Amino acid sequence: MKVKLYWYNLVLGLFLIFSVSCSNQSEFFISPEGSDLYSGTEAKPFKSLKRAQEAVRIQLKENPGKQIIITVRGGNYSVKEPIMFTAEDSGTEDAPVIYKAADGEEPVFTGSVQLKKWKPLDNVKKLKMFSPEIQVRLFVTDLILEGVTDFGDPIKIGKRPELFCNGKIQTLARWPNTGFVKAGVARGKTELPPHYIKNHGSKEGVFEYLGDRQDQWAEENDVRLGGYWFWDWSDEFQTVDKVDVESHTFYLKEPFHRYGYGDSLRYFGLNLFCEIDQPGEWYLDRLDNHLYWCMPEGVDPKKDEVTLSVFNAPYMVEIRDCSNLKLQGLTFREGRGSAILVSEGKNCLIADCRVERFGQDGIHIDGGSNDGISGCYLSTFGCAGISIKGGDRKTLTPANHFVENTIVSDFSLFHRTYEPAVYVAGCGISLRHNCFQNSSSSAMRLEGNDITVEYNEISHVVNESDDQGGLDMWYNPSYRGTVVQYNYWHDIKGGTVHGAAGVRLDDMISGVKIYGNVFERCGARHFGGVQIHGGKDNLVENNLFYNCLAAVSLSPWKGNRWAEGLESPVIQKKMYNDVDIRSELYQQKYPELKSIRENPNQNTIKNNLVVDCEQVLLKDGGFNIVENNTAINSEGKSATEFCKADILKEYGLEPIPFSEIGLKNNKWIN
Repeated sequence: MKVKLYWYNLVLGLFLIFSVSCSNQSEFFISPEGSDLYSGTEAKPFKSLKRAQEAVRIQLKENPGKQIIITVRGGNYSVKEPIMFTAEDSGTEDAPVIYKAADGEEPVFTGSVQLKKWKPLDNVKKLKMFSPEIQVRLFVTDLILEGVTDFGDPIKIGKRPELFCNGKIQTLARWPNTGFVKAGVARGKTELPPHYIKNHGSKEGVFEYLGDRQDQWAEENDVRLGGYWFWDWSDEFQTVDKVDVESHTFYLKEPFHRYGYGDSLRYFGLNLFCEIDQPGEWYLDRLDNHLYWCMPEGVDPKKDEVTLSVFNAPYMVEIRDCSNLKLQGLTFREGRGSAILVSEGKNCLIADCRVERFGQDGIHIDGGSNDGISGCYLSTFGCAGISIKGGDRKTLTPANHFVENTIVSDFSLFHRTYEPAVYVAGCGISLRHNCFQNSSSSAMRLEGNDITVEYNEISHVVNESDDQGGLDMWYNPSYRGTVVQYNYWHDIKGGTVHGAAGVRLDDMISGVKIYGNVFERCGARHFGGVQIHGGKDNLVENNLFYNCLAAVSLSPWKGNRWAEGLESPVIQKKMYNDVDIRSELYQQKYPELKSIRENPNQNTIKNNLVVDCEQVLLKDGGFNIVENNTAINSEGKSATEFCKADILKEYGLEPIPFSEIGLKNNKWIN
């Protein structure tokens, strides 16, 4: 068999070389109706991307520098193992290798299987616990008969199966159906030390539940809980060890949450068969291999597409040490892990792709230079949308990575905090003309230098967590050179104790420029549209704040906290080991570092227009420079009207190019 395969590959390779050299062929084709025994032409397309990749590598060796395009026809391509690209798949700067969708068609690479063997549930004992309305909608399938043997874990990131009906994510059975329920008192034996919020708590996962509904969970075989166990900015999932119905107490399995458990914490139960009480909820019994599903109205499980994610490798696509490779117009969906990794790439581009319904993240760019994401649509992630790292902070060498004209929506659906639309770490990375929306927590988390955030629209984030911003930076005074300009922040009004802001600079973040933005309906509780906590040398200038709680909120570090913070081992390492702020390079690039120990809590807030806001400044303190911030009533005018150049000029502001903000070229919204 190996001998036959050897001769087959040899003959095919010679054919490809001969045909390319004779006909100047530069394009291969892939189709679900093709065959890997074909030659890869339009009339005789390959069936798999892997086979096309082999053909491309032969051509790259024999015809270096020639443009190669691989056209992928529409249809579904089942992914059972990661799609791997390496240095062998690289093109050149003038002739990148392009894997693209056929014009007007959508090729879909999927990590799910379609479930087709549904039957109405007829188990009388199981049915009797449900209402008649639910009973008639309950269906069941045996996953072993469906060919699924890896059931994963309901709360382990990267291993969780998810159910979809016609592309819509279904809900693992839970209570309450949305939101949270409050617990009673924490009953662990080791009390937490006092906190400034004065809430009692304990280290062990033992706490009271209120009411009687949870009593029935004692009969379930694998109860899980999700919640904010002490702080409303730190969520986690836990496994229940025992439900004590006599004392109304949950006993959780170790490891316990690192911050402990507080009185009146917020939680919900999930992975509960008995809580299937609305259409779309489902439950997988790992003891009997059966998946139970409450069918939504109007759905016929024999005709509609019902899929379960089964692909559980860390990434569906891995591009490693590759240069000048482009994926264009392709769709990747329904895996338990993340979708795409670009590691140590150069000039690699993910363009016009659709990435959705992954249990973990969307796209990771890690290291390399000049890699980008452009015109993509990313949606429905258990964790984050994009993680992008690169550049050298010590030498301030930019990565020149970018994300542009891309939508990231409905992320952080499972892990509810610190899973942003875009996480940025490094130096010289830009985010331009994107749309980030719909999340329990932040849209952007920035860690680094010379990061540019401009012309983006950010909305409906920080919907559930606390002490966050649409953009969040935290605890490193050597992060410098970040510019946040000409963005539209709106409808960011969450927060439970501290608040939610459009832009939040937390714990010593300094030297950030916030210029020419529009903040509409941003800020809640103790936060304004911009929130600065313990930082200095930040500039908030020429922004429009419209119908916000306040324009800017400031919570200065009091007493010697700034000086003590600079001397702490953690900050010393960040300033002098990770980088060196004393170096000539840093001192010239960021001259304000020369006076880092002077004037703590001194920021500049000037020339902003504040319309229909309750306050200009909230909790002002320190030594801030506050100049020419005009507060007026809208008199019925919209935020858009106030962005007109003549009105801004009237109040001393430079133009804000509002019409340029947001997506400029994205095929998925046309």
